[in-house]
Amino acid sequence: MDAFLAANGIDLRGGHVLMLANARVFGHVFNPLSVFWCHHPDGALRCVIAEVHNTYGERHCYLFTPDATGRAEFAKEFYVSPFYPVDGQYVMRLPEPGGSGWRCRWSCVAARTDHSWPPCAAADAWRGTATLLHAALRVPLATLTVAAQIRYQGIKLWARRLPVVPRPEHHRQEEGVR
Repeated sequence: MDAFLAANGIDLRGGHVLMLANARVFGHVFNPLSVFWCHHPDGALRCVIAEVHNTYGERHCYLFTPDATGRAEFAKEFYVSPFYPVDGQYVMRLPEPGGSGWRCRWSCVAARTDHSWPPCAAADAWRGTATLLHAALRVPLATLTVAAQIRYQGIKLWARRLPVVPRPEHHRQEEGVR
């Protein structure tokens, strides 16, 4: 993370990073979206990294500074689905978790700028440790379930003959970062 931030001209100088991601369960994890809130040593939010993963084992990091509500817009640069083109915009709302009993809410919408495809949206929210424990007990194989559901939906779209968007070559962001 330090190398990625440094390659983008950011030095946290010992500040802390808060991460939101799925937990590994029985040796498996799939995080369609991992979020990192990066802070200066004084605690002020410096930037956010939204790390997007696809089912091909690739990942891409989007680095941005959100507004006061945690919202940011930026160009979509990464192939996530064989049924959705790479071009377009992301609108993410990733306010930092916190508050009384801590809570977390996030949302992500991918939309084409020419509106030729319907937007694709995802969101989640929870409050406190009890909510997380309840979710872990209710769906103990959540990461496996998410990966399976993504593939199941893809098979349904393919069966309906939705055109497949060819996957462009992905250049790993880690290349050239030491």
